[in-house]
Amino acid sequence: MTIGKPNRLAEKLNAGLETIRNDHAALMASQLESFRSDFSSITTSARHEIETDIRFFLSDSKSELERRSETIQRLLTISPWVIVGMVSAWMVTVLIASWFWTGLIAHLELRELGLSRIEQSGQTWVTRDPKRTELKTCTMAQTPIICIEIKEP
Repeated sequence: MTIGKPNRLAEKLNAGLETIRNDHAALMASQLESFRSDFSSITTSARHEIETDIRFFLSDSKSELERRSETIQRLLTISPWVIVGMVSAWMVTVLIASWFWTGLIAHLELRELGLSRIEQSGQTWVTRDPKRTELKTCTMAQTPIICIEIKEP
């Protein structure tokens, strides 16, 4: 190459190509630097976002786990008393039902036999229906006792 103005066409073309190459190389270097800085900014932002999300998830999971464990502890603390209360209520209900049933059955059996039960002044009396029952003397084990003969209707 010669210094100064190129005087031949090939030298002009080479000089023009060299200028284009230099401009293109500078443009590529600039774009590469811009890409590097943008990519670095994007990765930094993404890493920061991921770290924030992980911290939030861990914090939220920890608080949810603590809430559930507190609920379980409360249920385990209350549960035995609830079970004792339910069993006691069931037992009382069964006792009341059996007492009522026994009274109802006894009353029905007495009525079926032609007898009536009267409670008065702390005493209990059993009366008989004269149409259906008759007092007799019976012998049991060679001992005479008073018994009631029931006539079927």
